[in-house]
Amino acid sequence: MDMSFAFLSALRCYTCNSNDNSECFAPPVNFTESDLQDNRTIPARLLVDCPLDPMGREPFCRKVNLLVIGGSLPDHTRVTRECGYDRARRPCYKIENGGHEELVCQCFTDGCNGAPQITVSRVLGGLIAVTGLLLGHGHRTM
Repeated sequence: MDMSFAFLSALRCYTCNSNDNSECFAPPVNFTESDLQDNRTIPARLLVDCPLDPMGREPFCRKVNLLVIGGSLPDHTRVTRECGYDRARRPCYKIENGGHEELVCQCFTDGCNGAPQITVSRVLGGLIAVTGLLLGHGHRTM
């Protein structure tokens, strides 16, 4: 029985937590197959084939930026990257909970959860700024 098809369809996601691995803050989005074979590279150390889900759901890559506010340490950010199976309705969403804020994003291609946070922030910030300008301009002309 040939099982090679299972390896061809596996999604590769970065899997790490910046709390115990600083490489998790900014892994590369672009990598080659030779990078995956070389244990000296970040993709070889942090990219994993997402395991099959017992419920049969398709995997995706998830990135969580967690801003920890207050407590015994100064405010700081942690990043978690992982395989996920319970999809959200939006590509990114924000959760504010006492003591921390989370920005959770999901994507669907190999290594896509390696994108830096600033990219998501700039896109969302740009959309908000353009929307504000359009709404402000519309009120002045009416």
